[in-house]
Amino acid sequence: MRKTRMTIFSTLAALGALALAALPAQAQTKVTGGVAAYNEALLPVYAARDLGYFEKEGITLDLVDFKGGGPAVQALAGGSIDICFCAADHVIRLRARKQPAQILIGLDTFHSYALIAKADAPFKDLAGMKGKRVGITSPGSLTDNTIRASMKEIGLNPDRDFEITGAGGGASMQTAIDTGQVVAGMVILTDMANMFQKQGAYKVVLDYRQLPYPSFAALSLESFVKDKPQAAKGFVRAVAKAIDALGKDPELAKRQLAKMFPNFTPELVAQVAKSSVERTPKGGVVSAESIDNLNKIVLATDDTVKAVTLKEAFDASLLKD
Repeated sequence: MRKTRMTIFSTLAALGALALAALPAQAQTKVTGGVAAYNEALLPVYAARDLGYFEKEGITLDLVDFKGGGPAVQALAGGSIDICFCAADHVIRLRARKQPAQILIGLDTFHSYALIAKADAPFKDLAGMKGKRVGITSPGSLTDNTIRASMKEIGLNPDRDFEITGAGGGASMQTAIDTGQVVAGMVILTDMANMFQKQGAYKVVLDYRQLPYPSFAALSLESFVKDKPQAAKGFVRAVAKAIDALGKDPELAKRQLAKMFPNFTPELVAQVAKSSVERTPKGGVVSAESIDNLNKIVLATDDTVKAVTLKEAFDASLLKD
């Protein structure tokens, strides 16, 4: 009898295990992110993906690369991506177009570009480049807004006194500088760190890297948060968790950065990983000072848009449990 009872229990346990195995896995919500510029500020996003934080939140994140913020934000406005990893400049422009956008979470505390030229270039500043061709990533991007604001600040006309041309980022921008297609170009800090490994080859003409600015963030339309609140909150929670983990474990930051940039030397990996962690806003929170600087630069180049408040630009409620 005891043997029969044990056999029955074993059979029931086996059937129960089979039933559990047959249950569907947690439903995953697909979220598509557009990357305007591949750089170290993406470290928490890639860490969240590789550490399984998105999966635990029921999110499958698909990433699509774009050549600059201009085309990436066009895709966001057109609905082909849910999130734009780009500069917060586009929050102002999208709101002006009656497409309310917001920052879900900040990824860089400071401006992430500098104007770079070959070391033997005959000029020392922006004024010395008058009449020359200057490289930006794409029209309407952070690099475009920033260099135009700097040109106006010294009393020059961006459209009349310079030729501003889209040269992309990464290798394409470096090639444009090296071959003389542009006399100088706006280079993102990760690419800059790599370029300056070649001693004496380049120089910084204008450096924006310590200006408080929401230069890289995860942006979405407000409609995404309204239509998919769980996905929006889960995305923010996963990235914030990764920011915390990277800050506590320098070795994790280096391992993740090495996966993102496999051609970097160990020394460069350590340098860029440290920079990334230091530049990431604590908890992903965007500061009021950075939004003030955002308004100054964008409004200096476009009088058809209006300034945004911190509350309009950044939905801090998503970071609260």
